[in-house]
Amino acid sequence: MKEFTEEWYDREYFADEKGKQFTRANGTVEHWGYRSPTGDIRGADLIVKAWKTMFNPKTMLDVGAGRGTMLAYARDAQIQACGFDWSKWAVSKGRFSRCEAHWLTCHDATKDWPYPTLHFDLVTALDFWEHIYSEDLDFVVSEMFRVARKWIFLEIATVNGIKEKGYRLKKGEHIPIAEDGRTWAGHVTVETEAFWIDKFDKQDWLVRRDMVNWFFGLLAPLTIPNWLLNTVIVLEHLEG
Repeated sequence: MKEFTEEWYDREYFADEKGKQFTRANGTVEHWGYRSPTGDIRGADLIVKAWKTMFNPKTMLDVGAGRGTMLAYARDAQIQACGFDWSKWAVSKGRFSRCEAHWLTCHDATKDWPYPTLHFDLVTALDFWEHIYSEDLDFVVSEMFRVARKWIFLEIATVNGIKEKGYRLKKGEHIPIAEDGRTWAGHVTVETEAFWIDKFDKQDWLVRRDMVNWFFGLLAPLTIPNWLLNTVIVLEHLEG
């Protein structure tokens, strides 16, 4: 296989209790997936409550929204939330039961985003950036900044760059699924926190590490192991 397409993000990827099956180079059979038949996310209510406390947004865009779970919880918190995802299955047959259809759109993030400039008080992207090919990064970054008015909240699968090395795949390049299980998740850009901080360096936007600490403090009753291992970034538009 030389490129991930929309069809990769299907029912097995999101909802199958075992996940997608893949075979390691040594012949070992393994599975990967979100393994969530209902589409619900543990701690989603606490995450949204933290966003409400920190950012108090009236409008929100969830980029790579999957099945729209966070949109439903944001609407519970009186946030006018909408989002998009590339997966046709996720936004149709797999849509979270409490997410209304008009909140969630099927759209490719590497194409012009169908939203006005400076439209959203808060833009979120959870487990999204590692799915973007290196040649598309600059465009997708520019669209994110274009539609965000004040706050951006990102959670990204990263590596430390020392014991665990990352990689950046290009479209058409061999995807080493058998050699590296991270690719089975659709991860094509796996980099360090420093890489992403540099990628999001933009005039009039400030990295708010203090807000990240506040966020995890608000979530103290909840442990999200992969978020603790990955990178959370909060950006503030100083002129927003």
